[in-house]
Amino acid sequence: MTTPAPDLRLPDDLHRLVNPALLRKPDNLTVACYTFPHFHRSAYNDRLYGRGWSEYVLMRGCRPWFPGHNQPRTPLLGELDERDPATWDTYLDLARDHGVNTFIFDWYWYDGRPALHEALEEGYLGVRNRNGVGFAVMWTNHPWAYWFPTAGVAQDPRWPDVYEPSGLGAFEFVDPGPRSLEETWRGFSYIADRYFHEPGYWHIGGEPVLVIWDVGLMLRDFGADGLLRLFTEFREHVRRLGHTGVHIHASMGDLSVAAQFPDVGVDSYGLYNSIVAAGSRRPQSDVLPDYGVVAADVVAKVWQEIDDRSPIPCFPNVSPGWDDTPRHMAYPRPEGGTRSQWPGGLIVMDETPAAFEALVRTAFAYLNQRPEIPPVLTIGCWNEWTEGHYLLPDTRHGFGMLRALSRAINGQEKHR
Repeated sequence: MTTPAPDLRLPDDLHRLVNPALLRKPDNLTVACYTFPHFHRSAYNDRLYGRGWSEYVLMRGCRPWFPGHNQPRTPLLGELDERDPATWDTYLDLARDHGVNTFIFDWYWYDGRPALHEALEEGYLGVRNRNGVGFAVMWTNHPWAYWFPTAGVAQDPRWPDVYEPSGLGAFEFVDPGPRSLEETWRGFSYIADRYFHEPGYWHIGGEPVLVIWDVGLMLRDFGADGLLRLFTEFREHVRRLGHTGVHIHASMGDLSVAAQFPDVGVDSYGLYNSIVAAGSRRPQSDVLPDYGVVAADVVAKVWQEIDDRSPIPCFPNVSPGWDDTPRHMAYPRPEGGTRSQWPGGLIVMDETPAAFEALVRTAFAYLNQRPEIPPVLTIGCWNEWTEGHYLLPDTRHGFGMLRALSRAINGQEKHR
């Protein structure tokens, strides 16, 4: 019986994974960082939870599930109100200093209107000097649920394909999301009319970028013909507004349908969090996967697999971690068992700035091997504390993740 080869790990095995000559930063690189707008008071959450609630509540309320578990996560700069332009003055300085030049805002449409949009509308767009850091929005078309775990909630038969509950708890659904062509068109036209003309809106090839969370969900709802018609009519609408067209980027969601992307009018695609994609593929016996090993799997396995799914450009994605235990119920760890039995989801352990820096550099190699595609690197995420993937400084690594990004991008770091 042969012994399995040991797992590769970043940063130790960086030069075994990629050609060192390709690790340089590509020219004209766009570094686009996803941003989750749930860390400020919002009209939507005021109605769901009570006045002033934000997901900082879940973040600070989490406790370690086991020895060595890095919970709760604590922001080094405090619980900043992302509805406040002063917060974005700070964020924009951090982004400029460390190499992020575009924010992609998760953007929601519930009850026939924008939701959770205050961080963009009042925060980011309220800053006078946004020079050097643009933005785009992502049509985030998943259902919405109460963001706290509850016991004994049965799955809602209206949405059987998402948020599968277990016997230990589930999420209570609030809204199915924009699932009709009419509502999707209303949201799309709002985005184009409101944001595409804003100074600093992200463009690829001269066209404003619309990121879509789950094109696969739209294909199931509308069919290929219906989705092609929607995208075609939307492009016509955007041209009437004076733009040359629109670049549609598919993020995360159901990438098993990526082969259909060119037929319906998607221009590029990628992931929201590559660490989740790689960690989920680890053997079930790997109960608490190590970040350095999972990051190496991103390079050795995930990127090539994803890139092979469609002939259109696939942009690499990197992430500084993953641990969404603040959103789940903790329960005792059994003896033995698999990852699906405990913890029942993915917790990636021991993320380090050095491993993250190496992962960023491998993304450069990916892009340098594909000079025919736009040089775009996406990062998930800027601030998603409750999922354990964020660049913002915390009390464990300080400014470590931002400085790691800066070292990779600029060849040096800017100390604050």
